[in-house]
Amino acid sequence: MIRKSKSLTALLDKVVNIPVIQITLLVILFILVFQSYLTCFLKALKNIRAFIVLALMFYMFSLSAQTPRKDSGANGPTPLQIGDRIPEELWDSEFFFFNEQLNSTQKASLKEFRARPLVLDFWNTGCAPCLTGLAKLSDFSKGLDIGLVAVSEQKEKSILSFFKRNDLLKGTGLRSIITDSRLKSYFPHESIPHLVWINKEGVVVGLTGSKEITKDDLLTFATKGVLDAELKPELQPNFHRFIVDMELNRQVQSTHDSLLGYSIITDYIKDVSPFERSMVGPYEIISYRNRSILSLYRLAYADRYKFASNQIIWNVSDPERFEYYLSKGEGIGNWKKKNLICFESKSIGKINMANILNSCLGLNVCVRDSLVECIVVKAGKGRTAIKPKSGRDFKTLKNLIKDLRLSRPNWQIIDSIKGEVLILNYSVKDFETKGKLCNFLKENGLIVEKDKRIVNFLIIQR
Repeated sequence: MIRKSKSLTALLDKVVNIPVIQITLLVILFILVFQSYLTCFLKALKNIRAFIVLALMFYMFSLSAQTPRKDSGANGPTPLQIGDRIPEELWDSEFFFFNEQLNSTQKASLKEFRARPLVLDFWNTGCAPCLTGLAKLSDFSKGLDIGLVAVSEQKEKSILSFFKRNDLLKGTGLRSIITDSRLKSYFPHESIPHLVWINKEGVVVGLTGSKEITKDDLLTFATKGVLDAELKPELQPNFHRFIVDMELNRQVQSTHDSLLGYSIITDYIKDVSPFERSMVGPYEIISYRNRSILSLYRLAYADRYKFASNQIIWNVSDPERFEYYLSKGEGIGNWKKKNLICFESKSIGKINMANILNSCLGLNVCVRDSLVECIVVKAGKGRTAIKPKSGRDFKTLKNLIKDLRLSRPNWQIIDSIKGEVLILNYSVKDFETKGKLCNFLKENGLIVEKDKRIVNFLIIQR
């Protein structure tokens, strides 16, 4: 038995040592091992594929949850147009309401206005047309079953400050939503006042300004739920006007562009304060109201120049439109209504007011420096004033120069004296020549020199 096994072993050794048999065995062994690994790999691959499919499904569902639907409002609500119905969530939203009668602010929703016609009036304390428009609407709406809600981006502090110093809206019972951003996202607009008219069914029936609204329009809206007034001009399809893109500091033709600011010029408005300045977030709103055209240009250049009357060169045929003293005796009340204007701007940072005025008014007003001959008045040694003598009248040197600038616009007189200097009473008619003026000043103890100086001139031209 042992012998047989030894013989078999020897035989196997011989067979195994044959090269072909060795290769065959190795191949079989490799296949067996590979099959084992392949089976494991395929099982693992199945698990991996299942994992990948699960991961992809999770990603798709999570992406679907994160991607806003069209009506979800994730990127802000879709702006409402005429014919659209006010969504439920807007009726339910709470806002901060400032009450003029109570002089305080409470949180409330728009639900109380839902069953009757409602007007939303977007305004700002620095907007003169807004103030007169609100006063008009408050008056027109008396006795009508209609809701009137003002809407402002301003904070309570600005609103309170306004009512302390301005009586225009006092006693109106005005209710205003403040610190608003939500309503404006539903009713975006470039300029104020901006009025949204909503009938008792909750449907938007009008988007207007306040200037075109009449008492009959309000009556028709209150009783029939319709509005006959025209669409706000800036929303009309064929409307184009020059406005200022504050971001690019250039003029653009625009209808509904989203801008960082605006500039508006309006006609004379009765009973408004002459100046208003406020901040709404990063925006500065400045209003100059009921100003002459010339005074607005003076303000535009005030940080660099001060123009005396004889430093203004008129290259227009109608200078009486620009300042009252040039109006040839027209009644001041009538002249103001015809020629005074209001300028308002909303911007981040400084604006080029002169360029805006030029664009809106169709002018080409500019500053020009010229080297001209001047009469320079200096104080005598230790001289700042003289004491009046008995029986003699005195005036100031500043008054003399002011009168001469009006009556002798080509004479350039420079007062280099600090403080006030009294001189003998005079008549401008006595100064027919510069020589007579110089002699008069010397007689009053002043030093007079002729010199050439650079003078800044404001050129009024189209």
